[in-house]
Amino acid sequence: MPLNAIGAGAPSRADAVKFNVTAMLTKWRMNYRGRKQLATLPDFVLKDLGISRSQVEQEYAKSFWEN
Repeated sequence: MPLNAIGAGAPSRADAVKFNVTAMLTKWRMNYRGRKQLATLPDFVLKDLGISRSQVEQEYAKSFWEN
């Protein structure tokens, strides 16, 4: 039996849009959480990571949709 006869095959355009929207929302959520967590790190940890407090503040000031 061919694959498309049982409902499998290429995803529909609607499926592709749903996937892209889900991926975008996931990325935005990760941006928000990551920046929030980075801002809570103490200076000695930032120093170990090679990041300055001013760099953290610049990153934290970005909107969630910015990369």
